[in-house]
Amino acid sequence: MLRPERRTPLDIVIVVVLIVIVAASAVAIWATSSAQNTESDPAALAAAEPAEATSVPLAFTEAWRASSSATATPVAIGGVVVTGDGGAVVGHDPATGAALWSYTRDIPLCTVTGWSAGGRDYAIAIYRNARGCSEVTALDAATGKRASSRSSDADNSLDISFDRDYVVAQGDTRLEAWRTDLVRTIEYGRVDAPVNPGTQPRSGCEFVSSGVGSSRIAVIERCGIEPGYRLTILGATLDNDEKLQEFASTIITGELGVPPRIVAVNQTGVTMYVSSPSPMLETYGADGTIKNRTTVLGDPIGIESKPITSGDVITFWTGKATVVIDPATLEARFQVPETLGPGVVMAGSLLLPSATGISEHNLTNGQPIGSIPVERAGYNGGIITLADIGNQLVQQWDSTVSVLAPAQ
Repeated sequence: MLRPERRTPLDIVIVVVLIVIVAASAVAIWATSSAQNTESDPAALAAAEPAEATSVPLAFTEAWRASSSATATPVAIGGVVVTGDGGAVVGHDPATGAALWSYTRDIPLCTVTGWSAGGRDYAIAIYRNARGCSEVTALDAATGKRASSRSSDADNSLDISFDRDYVVAQGDTRLEAWRTDLVRTIEYGRVDAPVNPGTQPRSGCEFVSSGVGSSRIAVIERCGIEPGYRLTILGATLDNDEKLQEFASTIITGELGVPPRIVAVNQTGVTMYVSSPSPMLETYGADGTIKNRTTVLGDPIGIESKPITSGDVITFWTGKATVVIDPATLEARFQVPETLGPGVVMAGSLLLPSATGISEHNLTNGQPIGSIPVERAGYNGGIITLADIGNQLVQQWDSTVSVLAPAQ
């Protein structure tokens, strides 16, 4: 039988020193981690999803309002209205505005959006640190509980688009797609430490617009000395060789004026809005060839105008009109002039923001049905975006979120 080894005083000292070092390192990591600098106050009970409206209210009154500088469009999802301001994300009772849950960090928000995917409703909160808008957290919208998170290199601002399977986060120089657990499926553009070198088809391009649909991602790029903007269509996942799937890439304009804006994407192609040389919707096939052009009313617009999917249509504001697009054919059904933003479908009608309030239209042909006066104290012009939750409307302009309830 072997005799047990004896520990000398020096052995004991070394062990104690190692324990102290490990403990100190753990404390330092904890003290600087996102968990230490986060205050999470989830709801004890999940918010109830309001019943869908069965008719459009005859009148609205403002129930409450809140500041939300981190949302580009109003977020009404999972039975709550979500706002983002400073470092705080808050889920509000849609009827009263009371805070049902909150999630706060000591770093600023880049953006907050809502995402329905995988049978769940999420509030996606993206925070800025030294690596750009790189700290991402998915919160269960009904409770505010953290579902998943990720961190990676990012640009200092992001434009977010999504379908039911993927989120696309597009900056000026790089783009990522995430699946429902926030695991990245592709990265495109600037890649500091590529796992597979040489897999990026181009380098040094600036991204100006993007969109996702049916596992396809469309990107508008400005590349080097090219004379115009380039449309690139990618797969939302890598191929079997762990490489990007590029289905098409072609220069689509002859000048570098106001860039096109991606409006709709599916497996058959891409529709975009162009303001030069004249306002129109252009539809391209999956191979990047032009299929259709439709003249519309419009002005030069930027990132502030985002396509909104509601019901069975996509609506997009051109600066002078709201265009209603069929998501299957990607072609325009009709346009409604003199609007202030995209719309939502409520009880089978299309509701659009107007200078006097909310206008109601036939969803098939755009014919006006009625007008609902709404006062907007503090509104000084610009785009107004709508969302619906039950029989309430949520409208946002600038950093103001205003919730409208049916008048009693």
